[in-house]
Amino acid sequence: MGIYETFAVTYTQGPYPRFSLQMAELLPYVLTRMGHRPRTILDVACGEGAFAVQMAEAGYRVTGVDRAPRMIEIARGRAEFAGVEVRLVEQDMRALDLPERYDLVTCWFDSLNYLLTNEDLTDAFTGVRRCLAEDGLFLFDMNTLYGLAVEWQRNACYVQQDTPDILEIHRPTYNYEERIATLQIDGFLRDGPHWLRYTETHQERGYRLAEIRRCLSDAGLEEVASWGSLREFTPPLANSGRVWFAARAAGPASAGHRG
Repeated sequence: MGIYETFAVTYTQGPYPRFSLQMAELLPYVLTRMGHRPRTILDVACGEGAFAVQMAEAGYRVTGVDRAPRMIEIARGRAEFAGVEVRLVEQDMRALDLPERYDLVTCWFDSLNYLLTNEDLTDAFTGVRRCLAEDGLFLFDMNTLYGLAVEWQRNACYVQQDTPDILEIHRPTYNYEERIATLQIDGFLRDGPHWLRYTETHQERGYRLAEIRRCLSDAGLEEVASWGSLREFTPPLANSGRVWFAARAAGPASAGHRG
């Protein structure tokens, strides 16, 4: 059983979708700053669909891609409940293969950190490049080395959720040599008079900014902006826990705002 199977139910009930909703809230300001007016959006690693549905409600034509069948199922239900159309495709971000080209491609909530090698990250960026329309924009975020090695490790064990129906416990560790953070999730879901217990192990790799930029370049993309705060549009700092990037297809036609 892969990750985001049983955990998918816990995920939808926890604080995680709030990040996607925050991205939906901030996106108009980012697009205005970039001078970009998309009509179509591809949300890579769309998860349970919070961002994709918000964008569809805002009038965009949206496609969501995720490799976890359970997440796609939940996203489909979310779209149906909201009464909007979102095309949902089960696909690995390292092998994106879609017939359409999109004005905007997004990948939120450090999903790209789940790719543990430069080769995998480059493959994902290459797929995004294939999916971008001419003058399309790619927006994504990633946890930084500081975020994974310091911020993730502040508590050796903590309760992420504690409700009448869910108990979720996190145990993070960090391998400095491999730059990989491992999060063991122990979850308990109420099932009538009984409790279902599951354990999932999630791993994220920290990338240096120079590595991310090199992978973008190798995939035929170029950075046009990067921020340590998406609200303040300030540059990444040594203690930034997360970094946001904007990129376009490399070439003379893609020159644009930087910073």
